[in-house]
Amino acid sequence: MNFKVFLINLDSSTERFTFMDEQLKQLGIEYQRISAVYGKELCDADIAKVYDPQKNLQKYDKKLNLGEIGCYLSHVQCWQMIVEQRLDYALILEDDSVLDPSIMNVIKHINNLSADWDYIKLCHGRKQKNIVKSIMLDDRFSLSTCLKLPASTRGQCVSLVGAQKLLATAYPIARPVDIDIQYWYEKQLRCFVIRPFPVIGTDLDSDINRQGRRKNVERHHLLRIWQKVKFEFDLLKNKQQLPPLPKIQKYKNSNVDM
Repeated sequence: MNFKVFLINLDSSTERFTFMDEQLKQLGIEYQRISAVYGKELCDADIAKVYDPQKNLQKYDKKLNLGEIGCYLSHVQCWQMIVEQRLDYALILEDDSVLDPSIMNVIKHINNLSADWDYIKLCHGRKQKNIVKSIMLDDRFSLSTCLKLPASTRGQCVSLVGAQKLLATAYPIARPVDIDIQYWYEKQLRCFVIRPFPVIGTDLDSDINRQGRRKNVERHHLLRIWQKVKFEFDLLKNKQQLPPLPKIQKYKNSNVDM
């Protein structure tokens, strides 16, 4: 399989880089560091090319801060590299992640799946989401469909087709990237979740928050209620569009060149 690991890391976040580098080296995982986009360094013209405040408030209940825009653009860089390098898929990690020692076993299982997937979530947000259907990959890990995807983009696998779909719907940026992917039905993404989650969060302060506290941004409460109701309705309306689980190809070569 043509496969890579990308680590998103701000140039200034040297402690985070060391934290991730030590984990990845200990697990014997080769990776490529992706210099994250620092939102505060974007000029107005650059922001205007990718972000529309009106579209933002049509789809989300508060104005995005520069950190959220930079985070989205950092993931865009990874998706572009998947497409440009014609990778079968990539593991994309953010630099505030704790990696399960068995994460490469998970990658080998993903390598043995049929290509009927676009995006596989390896991490969770504040709340775990209900499973719709599930298959066991081994005696520990399962692959599932979820109507409502977990938030967070600390760890995920993105296929070539998935990267193409994500790039096609990226602009104008209207939501934080983790929230935007929860709207999988708008992008026709075939999304799945690995459990137990092989990537979990740390107590490190968010680089996004350093560029503008998300909780301090003015919320449009009525808009939030309306968008939440519409989101729940759209999820139910699109439940039949949940993809079938990929097939496990037991005789496929499971070697992953790290």
